[in-house]
Amino acid sequence: MPRHKTIDDLAREAQVSVSTIDRILSGRGQVKPTTIEHVLAVAEKIGFYAVESIRSRLVLDAPERRFGFLLNSGSRQLYRDLAEELSGSARKAVTVRGQAVVRHLSDTDPENAARALLELGEQCDIIACVCVDHPAVSTAVGELARRGIPVITMISDISSPARAGFVGSNDWQLGRTAGWFSHRFIKGGKAAVLVGSERYTCQQVHDASFRGFLRSQQADFILLETRVTHEDDVKAEAITRSLLDEHPDLGALFVAGGGIDGVCKELLRRGRKDVMVIGCEMTGSTRTRLSSGEIDVILAHPVDEIARQTVQAMIKLMTTPAAHQPFQTIVPFVVMVSENC
Repeated sequence: MPRHKTIDDLAREAQVSVSTIDRILSGRGQVKPTTIEHVLAVAEKIGFYAVESIRSRLVLDAPERRFGFLLNSGSRQLYRDLAEELSGSARKAVTVRGQAVVRHLSDTDPENAARALLELGEQCDIIACVCVDHPAVSTAVGELARRGIPVITMISDISSPARAGFVGSNDWQLGRTAGWFSHRFIKGGKAAVLVGSERYTCQQVHDASFRGFLRSQQADFILLETRVTHEDDVKAEAITRSLLDEHPDLGALFVAGGGIDGVCKELLRRGRKDVMVIGCEMTGSTRTRLSSGEIDVILAHPVDEIARQTVQAMIKLMTTPAAHQPFQTIVPFVVMVSENC
């Protein structure tokens, strides 16, 4: 059994004195906040037993802040996972005492999203969201900015100049990578893209860059019209059924939004293992489908890193008095196949 990390271990790894660690743990004597933050980071890294005691020393006098998170439907595992990661990152904050308020949208209606943003603004100091790009959403974000409540977008950006920043992947690269896999492994036939909504900017870009890559390679593909799943597995299953009926030579399906479980269900029912399936969501379900061969590639949004970077940016916006320029934080997507999932 590995031995527990001691105070001596922590002091050595953090390159501080044992007496400094003792003052932090006991609460007796002054220690600079920056030193406590450094010791806390090292303690978390080495698995020191009293991490929470160190954290409590930091947050004792920290201001309380409410983090608002507006996400897509809670029926989708991706957004349940993201909610958990965001809430955990907010709780672990040390420069503020973070409390997470999570709301899930039941559909892709922009009016509902705008209303939910304004409602969160009544309760929270700052908001991070996954939303469609629509004038109603932009109006809500602008109103929140006027109230002094910054809004950060995650995974899919919006065109509002009032939004404080964006945390997500390079969507042009992601779409081209999906195109590369299709061109590399499928020789000819037809390819289709399924998006959750044509108002998610990330999915618009995935679609456009996928098509652009295949055209640039003069690939022997016929690119079919983009289909919209409304982020719904049942709808995606029906679309896949229709595609297979109309296009028996379908060679590749790029599922740029929600609905991949429905796609796989119909392909499995048809016994169509010859259709290459590329998705963007890594969950317990898609991991199982990836390992079994039902999905060929997942170009995954790493929800843990997106959550960490988002909360870090939210804290900076709340604790730094200077004016901030809109920022863009790119979190590399992860290429997953059956052998590394």
